[in-house]
Amino acid sequence: MGSDISLSKAVRSNLLSLQNTAEMMNKTQSRLATGNKVNSALDNPSNFFTASALNSRAADMSNLLDSMASGIKVIEAADKGITAITKNIESMQSTLRQARQDKSFQTDNYEVTADSTLKLSGGQFGESFEVKLQAASGGQAAGVTTAAVWADPAGVAGQTAGPQVLVKFDDTLNGTAIKVDGLTVTSTTAAGATQAAFMGDLQTQLNTATGTSGATSKYIVAADTVDATKVSIQLRDPQGVSPRVEFAGSVAKATHAVTEIDYTAITSMGGVTAGGQAIDVGVTFDDLVKGLQEKATAGNYTVEADATTKKIKLVDNAYSAGTGPVVAGITGGTTSTAGSTGVYTKDVAARSFKIDLTYGDKTANLNIVSRDASPYAKENQLKNINDQLKAAGINDVVASLDSTDKLVFTSTSAEAKTLAISGADANALFGGATVSTGSPAVSAYKSANTVDQFVEEINRNTGTVGKVRASNDNGKLRIENLSTQQLDVEFDKDGAGVGAPTQHKIAGNVIRDNLAKQFNDLRDQLDKFADDSSFNGINLLRGDKLTITFNESGSSSIQIQAKDKNGNERPITAANLNLESLVGQDLDNDTDIDALLGKLSTALSELRSQASTFGSNLSSVENRQSFTKNMINTLETGAANLTLADTNEEAANLLALQTRQQLSSSALSMASQQDQAVLQLLR
Repeated sequence: MGSDISLSKAVRSNLLSLQNTAEMMNKTQSRLATGNKVNSALDNPSNFFTASALNSRAADMSNLLDSMASGIKVIEAADKGITAITKNIESMQSTLRQARQDKSFQTDNYEVTADSTLKLSGGQFGESFEVKLQAASGGQAAGVTTAAVWADPAGVAGQTAGPQVLVKFDDTLNGTAIKVDGLTVTSTTAAGATQAAFMGDLQTQLNTATGTSGATSKYIVAADTVDATKVSIQLRDPQGVSPRVEFAGSVAKATHAVTEIDYTAITSMGGVTAGGQAIDVGVTFDDLVKGLQEKATAGNYTVEADATTKKIKLVDNAYSAGTGPVVAGITGGTTSTAGSTGVYTKDVAARSFKIDLTYGDKTANLNIVSRDASPYAKENQLKNINDQLKAAGINDVVASLDSTDKLVFTSTSAEAKTLAISGADANALFGGATVSTGSPAVSAYKSANTVDQFVEEINRNTGTVGKVRASNDNGKLRIENLSTQQLDVEFDKDGAGVGAPTQHKIAGNVIRDNLAKQFNDLRDQLDKFADDSSFNGINLLRGDKLTITFNESGSSSIQIQAKDKNGNERPITAANLNLESLVGQDLDNDTDIDALLGKLSTALSELRSQASTFGSNLSSVENRQSFTKNMINTLETGAANLTLADTNEEAANLLALQTRQQLSSSALSMASQQDQAVLQLLR
């Protein structure tokens, strides 16, 4: 039995060495054969599983490269489609420009008399239109009139029949210089004279300075009807602004009493009142200011607030010698300064009412100021109204007063424009919103020749202008059909009831009509280009959404879809580009063709914008494709660094192991020979 065989120590040692060497040679030969130093988890668990993860991610990203490459082709297909559509629209532009340049309209001639009539239908005429010579007429101008004779509007409290300034009378005004609207007048009344004497003297001085007197005076000086201590100086010029009055010399001028609140020094607030009015103070500086402002009118004060210093001034409107407006409920931070007595002024606005006057496409917001009873007040009032009309650009409407003192607005020309009144006080003055439409005038013909009169009539009449054109062709009326459609003409040379009319037909512009058909053919091709711009079943021009994923987890991606200028998703179609099919009539007028050219220009702008967007998307995808390729290379290189064998090193190891194997074999042979030497001794 082999187990009963005893080997010498030397033989056993050499056999073990040969076994180890053989095992190492097998491993080295395996590394050289596979190129890997780690072929399984047994070789190196950490490197094996790390490399496997890196290779798996690289494989996932390789799959994404196919999607990116396909996406790039989809975008390129859409871009080529847009390029083709752009060229197609440029051809459509060329077609319209050719139509605009073409003037091959058809004509027919007629021998006309003064009684001749032509009935035109077809062509650009929706309904039959009769052409005949017309007698000159003045037409009718649009106009509106107030419902009743002039009456001052009620106005608001404190307003008067004219703008004025109230002057507090003090006998220190006697014998002093006063400026009214910059005009210096000097009162000659002695100190201590009565208010009545002062007023009479001031009126005389104003009349002298302005060269007026009595009822024609520009200014009226009188006692105020509400407060006998005030002198009223009224400006008889209804501009809504009171005279500007200034004092000179040693006139004692009144000052306001003031209460100041320092918000930063307030220690408490509660149950606040100001000027006898309860204030909703809130908690902040702005709250307090707002509460005071809300009750300022009732409390007879004005509010001045400084948000930087947090200080609030309440200025008493009464010019009293007492303290400022009484403030209660605020602890800390309030001081009051007394005012002084003397003279002061107060502006009073004239009563006014507001209406809106619209004529054609322009509107004037009129503020009509009240007037007094002076002889020229009406004239000034009307001047003020007409100035406002001109300022609004309405130069062909004037305001006037009729014999019964009703306010009238009238167009200066007979046109088919609408004159309308609306606004806050339209009901009070006009009995509600008022509308008047004028009728156009028919002017006399410049020519005495019948044919030329017909030419004038056709070429100026709003019913025929742009639809047909007339000219004198050697004494005959030549009518040119400005349409692509046939024009039917019923011509009655001698007028109604004399002879039977004759029927004529004037052909339409065939070239423009054919160009409209060419336009439609090109338009149809536009949609077909869009239909054929697909790749692998995805068509961006038809509204499909392209989603390209950039990483293996799906957290990074891009979505590409055609959109309009507002960012709304929509396919590229002729309809969405606002390009409709044409009929021949659409090319009748040059203005209509210009409008169509404008639509094409807009469509081109949208296409170029979309092409730019697709170009940006393409750049993003290509950049990501390049990045992904580099990442795959990085991952695979990293995995290889963990598992690949160094062939030079492994070859050297194999040679060393082969040498060791040979040495071990020699040693085993020598050990065996020693055992054989023992046999020799036994012989």
